[in-house]
Amino acid sequence: MKQNQIDIIRAFNRKYTRLLGVLNKHYMGSSFGLPEIRVIQDIFLHPQRSANEISEELNMDKGYLSRLLKKLERQGYICRSTCKGDARKVIISLTESGIAIYHELDKSADQSVKEIYGHLTEAQITSLISHMDGISSLVTDSAQSCSPSK
Repeated sequence: MKQNQIDIIRAFNRKYTRLLGVLNKHYMGSSFGLPEIRVIQDIFLHPQRSANEISEELNMDKGYLSRLLKKLERQGYICRSTCKGDARKVIISLTESGIAIYHELDKSADQSVKEIYGHLTEAQITSLISHMDGISSLVTDSAQSCSPSK
């Protein structure tokens, strides 16, 4: 890969990160940062996961995830329970407060998308989604081809 290509990709990443506001301490006007939001979302979407599974899915450092989970537990958003089929496995779940906060965050994320992209025409949105699919496919295919075989 050429340096100018690297520079263009990095500039795009910086621009998009800024556009989405992911570096803000309080993402989307919530009291949470993006990592906390992604953990809450993952627990909601996959309610029978362990901390190890969450860490793998989000590609998140286990120590960092552990600190986030402790914080969310202290705030009353998550709870832990032993897996009925395997007593060694601890399942992370959202509490009623956690489910409520997930729905608030999800609604806020929808609104954020409308604010960022709402000015585009239907044709531009279709094109944008097509390009997003293309980028996603290229990046996913590239990452899978670089992964060591199991």
